[in-house]
Amino acid sequence: MPGSHHGGISAPSAFMNSYPSRLGPLFPLFFLAAFFVAALFFFTRENRFAFFYHPDEPGKVEQVQTAQWNFHHPVFMLTTARAAAKATLSPAEMENKQQVVEMGRFVSAAFTAGAATFLAGTLWLIAGPFAAAAAALLLATNHQLFELAHYFKEDTSLLFGTAVWFFALTLHAKRRTLGSAALVGAGAALAVSAKYIGAFAPVLSLFLVPLAAPKGKRLAALAAFVVTLAGVVSVVNLPLLRNLAGFEHGFDREIKLVVDGQGKTTRSVPHSVYWTAFQQNVIFFLWPLLAWFYFTCWKRRKTLSVAEWTLALFPIAFLVVLSFSPKTNDRYFLPATALFLCGAALGLNALRPLLPKRVPALALLGIVTLPQLPDLVEYYRAFRHDDVRELSEWLNRELPDAKIAIDRKVLLPNPRQDEYHPYQVPLKAEVMRGNVESFRTVRALREAGITHVVLSESAYGRYFDDDLRPQRGAEKSHSEKTQLYESLLSGKKPLWERERNKVIYLHPGLRVHALPEP
Repeated sequence: MPGSHHGGISAPSAFMNSYPSRLGPLFPLFFLAAFFVAALFFFTRENRFAFFYHPDEPGKVEQVQTAQWNFHHPVFMLTTARAAAKATLSPAEMENKQQVVEMGRFVSAAFTAGAATFLAGTLWLIAGPFAAAAAALLLATNHQLFELAHYFKEDTSLLFGTAVWFFALTLHAKRRTLGSAALVGAGAALAVSAKYIGAFAPVLSLFLVPLAAPKGKRLAALAAFVVTLAGVVSVVNLPLLRNLAGFEHGFDREIKLVVDGQGKTTRSVPHSVYWTAFQQNVIFFLWPLLAWFYFTCWKRRKTLSVAEWTLALFPIAFLVVLSFSPKTNDRYFLPATALFLCGAALGLNALRPLLPKRVPALALLGIVTLPQLPDLVEYYRAFRHDDVRELSEWLNRELPDAKIAIDRKVLLPNPRQDEYHPYQVPLKAEVMRGNVESFRTVRALREAGITHVVLSESAYGRYFDDDLRPQRGAEKSHSEKTQLYESLLSGKKPLWERERNKVIYLHPGLRVHALPEP
């Protein structure tokens, strides 16, 4: 195990001396395996909300059911979910979109738990068991990891690939063998097979693998890395390699969104969206530990390994790179969140020798984890409550004869999405064809016989966000929709309202308004 020159822990550690003697060197494997099982159990709680609440999940369900990939992302997440679904669901269950999405969410939770496990293992290699335990607890109780484990999305597979890559890179920095170089290739392949942005792993590895290898074996290490990378990428992305035209179309689409923004809006770059994401996902209480981690890295800069330098600098560089794209989302920050948490764990580990020896290790772990729990509890409770279902029940009770127009984020039964009807609460009121934004004025809504509108802040909020502006050519449409929403929202108080809150797909900020008087 590493000594005091790694991560600032003292050796021998009391935590290390607590190994059960009969397990000996197998104890890390038992610890990490037990942590994975516990994290997987926790990350799969309350994940049975409707498959269409997240706008991206219906398309992924259809791809899993048909194996017809759109290549908006590489296929690592989707092919894994399809394999899991085919292995566990009957043919009839494969036709049920809700059951397929729940299997996809299970896979996402498994990727998240696996990523947390590999990152804890990485810190074990760098600084020993106390740092690993601190990282495990911080990762398992972080609200962003918990939330994103509940969606059938590629972000968690990217986190998993990134975690495997970091583990392999750390192992390679220690063992410096051709086998460890090959393992880096496998980790980099998983990262780039999860999302296109995962290309950072193979690109950086081209420099890092030879740098960490012995001088006489650098070319051989690089060759082992490249061969393994190519082999794993080929196996995981076989559907992509068989349909290069589809891949090119999906890749071009993603690049356009990254460069131009999405939803006909864009924003100036660089921007501060991901600094805000850092503040929201890495709580203030951990910042001193992060600062101490970076301070100790600087003090030990001459002895830090390639892997340690990469772990320290990567989340900062990732934040900066993301800040130069007008396409933004909090979930893109997930790899940086996880690695900043690892930095905080290493900071606590480096601080521990300076504390009184009478402070128990378990007490320190509890103290550093406790501040994350209030946010985690909020997110857990948010997944247990469904505003759309509550809205449907209220409408059936209070407005059974209404003629309603809804915006594109309000997921009530409507003629445009009849494939969702079997999974929705039946509605007595009539939802008119065409959403709110298809009517240019309140007068047009009134002339269509509409009596009430149901709006979602997730839809109209973009028109009142000072940081967003319409893309070129969409200025007139953007202005008209802004004026329409201003007219609908400026009248009397809503008849029914639920604020936009944690887990926006279940709590998108819903409001019911009677149509304003002429």
